[in-house]
Amino acid sequence: MQYNDYELLDLILDNDEDSYNILLDKYKPLICKMAKKYYNCAINNYYVELTLNDFINEGYLAFDKAIRNFNQDKECLFFSYLYSCLKSSYGLMLRNLFALKNKPLLHYQELDFEINDSKQVDPYNHIDNIVFNDELKDYLLNLDFIDSAILELRFNNFKYREIVDLLDVNNTRINRVVRKAKKFINTIDNYFIN
Repeated sequence: MQYNDYELLDLILDNDEDSYNILLDKYKPLICKMAKKYYNCAINNYYVELTLNDFINEGYLAFDKAIRNFNQDKECLFFSYLYSCLKSSYGLMLRNLFALKNKPLLHYQELDFEINDSKQVDPYNHIDNIVFNDELKDYLLNLDFIDSAILELRFNNFKYREIVDLLDVNNTRINRVVRKAKKFINTIDNYFIN
């Protein structure tokens, strides 16, 4: 017997597991297709920590959410609602993956290595960059642990509120540390410009 989506959704709300499996089998190709699309986007941006199965599992969570929140009275197809839920979930997943504060520190060490070893057209600029980076590293190494952690978190786009919660420091200390670091960077930056 063939059921349409609305009948299956009504049966699912009555805890019919067979109806859930029928609806899932119907939309599994859509979930897998979108999972592959967003997984490839992550791979193309050099994010390899997650697998295709992680994206498919995210699709299943969006499918469950769509079933729970779908409202038949809004004159919308379940397919359209599920598609928008999948798109929203995958978009949010990628946004979180690509946020600087969620990238592993190893990536930054590799990036630092690439910056220091890059071949630039003007050799004087390359030397200036090496000296600038060395000065900045010396400055960061001379900070105490908490101040260094504050700057690391700020460089990685953590908000003041998040830093307060993580490090148990007040806003005044964060302001002071950030202001001093900006002043130092401007000082050595002006040195290399002049």
